[in-house]
Amino acid sequence: MNKVVLIPAYKPNEHMLTLLEELHSRQLDIVVVDDGSGDEFREVFEKAASFAVILRHEQNKGKGEALKYGIGYIDKSYEKPYVCITADADGQHRVEDILKIADTAAEHPDSLVLGKRTLYKSSPFLSRLGNGATRLFYHLATGRYVYETQTGLRGFSDRLTPVYLKLPGKRYEYESDMMLISADMDIIEVDIETVYFDNNSGSHFDPVVDTFKLHREYFRYKLPSMIAAAADYLLFVVGMLLSGSVLISQLYSRTLALLLKSVLHKSIFYCEKLKPVRFIVSSLIILACDTGIVVGLSAVGLSPYIAKLISGFTMIFLSVGLRKLFVRFIDKR
Repeated sequence: MNKVVLIPAYKPNEHMLTLLEELHSRQLDIVVVDDGSGDEFREVFEKAASFAVILRHEQNKGKGEALKYGIGYIDKSYEKPYVCITADADGQHRVEDILKIADTAAEHPDSLVLGKRTLYKSSPFLSRLGNGATRLFYHLATGRYVYETQTGLRGFSDRLTPVYLKLPGKRYEYESDMMLISADMDIIEVDIETVYFDNNSGSHFDPVVDTFKLHREYFRYKLPSMIAAAADYLLFVVGMLLSGSVLISQLYSRTLALLLKSVLHKSIFYCEKLKPVRFIVSSLIILACDTGIVVGLSAVGLSPYIAKLISGFTMIFLSVGLRKLFVRFIDKR
């Protein structure tokens, strides 16, 4: 199986050349994307061409666009099956760790493999703060726990390439989109060494702008669920006014809301990678529980409209619990 290392590079320093030389000595294929670094860095990339294929953006387009450009090139240029390993150009990732990610991804072609750094108190404060925040948002959005959500060291096989090429992110938020789209598949974390040079000064991550964009993706991921929940309640009210039947109103409103959520994921976020069986099972469980709560509370004298609100909030926690249950099952396969 081909193992190809993809490195997006914007104004790289000497650490990238050292990394490329070491990777080349291990007989790994390497693709580097010059993301509009400019003429002053042309000599660096000319030296890099001795070890890697160099792709170029004339203007800086962002890490996400550079990754997609490289992934698309690899998908067209290498015979399947292959494994793509993304690594940063600042030298934070050791060759031994890149090889570990490559081997794990080759063994688990249906999984996203992440390099898991342990962030100590000596690690840069912004790195610890940012990782902690995105870890929390990711858990709230997906119901699953991943320690290292921002790592640039990732591995995946050609089976996942079509999914990742469709993601919309242009800068660092692309990596968040990759994490979100992968929430319903197996994610494997592999321990790697934590390496920083000059307090992470080689990073081009903007702690304000890029952090905002990262967290915006989590909101966009949940937006279809929020809209569907509002539509569910409004449809229920309309159904009650037209039919007066709690059961009929509940069944049609919840069913239409589930369908609406599925459509919105494709148009607002992107096509969520849900396995059909999982989607059907979880939808039926939510429909049954939601209906049981609304009908039951209404039967004991509570206003159907209040019962629907109570049930709606209950379903939020049930949905998270179901996702955790499915994830736990996936992780133990």
